[in-house]
Amino acid sequence: MRLRQHTVATWLHVSAGYAPIIGGGEKYIQTMSERFVEAGDDVVVATTNAACAEHWWDPRQPALQPGVDYLNGVRVIRSRVAHLPAAPYSCLLVRRLAGWVPPRDEFIPLLNTLGNYLPWIPGFEGVLEKQAWNAQLVHAINVIWEGPVLAAHRFARRRGLPFVFTPFLHIGEPQVERYYTRPHQLRLLRASDAVIAQTELEANALIHRGVPAHRLHMLGMGVDLDTLHGGDAERFRQRYGIRAPLVTFMGAVTYDKGAVHLTQAMRRLWQRNQQATLALAGRAIAVGGYNRFFDQLSGDERQRILRLGEVAGELKQDLLAATDVFVMPSRVDAFGIVFLEAWAYGIPVIGAAAGGIPGVIEHNVDGLLVPFGDVDKLADSIADLLNDQAKACAFGARGRAKVEARYTWDRVYSDLRAIYTRLASG
Repeated sequence: MRLRQHTVATWLHVSAGYAPIIGGGEKYIQTMSERFVEAGDDVVVATTNAACAEHWWDPRQPALQPGVDYLNGVRVIRSRVAHLPAAPYSCLLVRRLAGWVPPRDEFIPLLNTLGNYLPWIPGFEGVLEKQAWNAQLVHAINVIWEGPVLAAHRFARRRGLPFVFTPFLHIGEPQVERYYTRPHQLRLLRASDAVIAQTELEANALIHRGVPAHRLHMLGMGVDLDTLHGGDAERFRQRYGIRAPLVTFMGAVTYDKGAVHLTQAMRRLWQRNQQATLALAGRAIAVGGYNRFFDQLSGDERQRILRLGEVAGELKQDLLAATDVFVMPSRVDAFGIVFLEAWAYGIPVIGAAAGGIPGVIEHNVDGLLVPFGDVDKLADSIADLLNDQAKACAFGARGRAKVEARYTWDRVYSDLRAIYTRLASG
């Protein structure tokens, strides 16, 4: 147990989303906020009242009551998300427009204006002035939802505070990358006092785009191995009547996350009489395209797919314990904490050679990488690990060793605290 110290600082963390939203960025900022509080610091999290990511663009989706909340000792300020007329289509159009604007500096004012609506949080800067007037440092995350990030940067500069930015840059796929490397986003990154990268791939991409190397820090993500254990494989299999090997996906169930391609790959394996069940753990976002695809599957194929929705706690641990191969062939991940969670259980993993994932999975050492969208290669890779237990066990064991050595929240927190301390001391 970490010992609590006297209060030494007040940190402002800014994110479009926070718990109960489930996501890599949300997990990162929540874990770091709680670690700082446990060490005796004050932490203010300024976020939206969205109960799920879709509420940022769709007013029909669940929202929380705006106001002040305390979650595990962290003071959470939730500001109301507003929506343009004709939402959700208007917000999605703003996002598209931001991607279509020519990447030239003269368009930065326009891009900043568009960014203020992604998501739109009226009065957000006033909330920061009122609720975080005593902050000693500002740390914002997620360059793709830049509305609160832009406001946080303006607040930091007015107050003369250090500004730390964790962008979660998605690289490697041009159709995705262009929404993360707009001129206004790059200017914000270059102006930050510290930029936190997840992988060497992301760090190199940021340096290539003009972020000063001396302001760049590669921290990665983590898990807590002390709490991520205890899953009961047999309990999970009995609960859902599963006898075949289990292939598991965890994350938003969307096309960009690879859920469609994974299901197509499993169909090909089933056609080859490969015995396996596919478990999908996560919400199917309406704009992600999976539900329409799923409805077109045959009844027999749908019966081979276990759709669990979002999982947590005992159910998540049981699922991991029961999994034979973990697959998330995504093109929209800067890291992928779920790979660490799978490795914690000694499970072999398969990811896409896109985004930051190649900086996490070492191909043919602790997992396999396939090109995003290559269904044939994905099917062959799944079959390879299902049918070669020695290889699967070796990959899982090496992944577990990697997590123990490099990817724990204790290490990430220690490195981040050192950055805060240095910047706050001037």
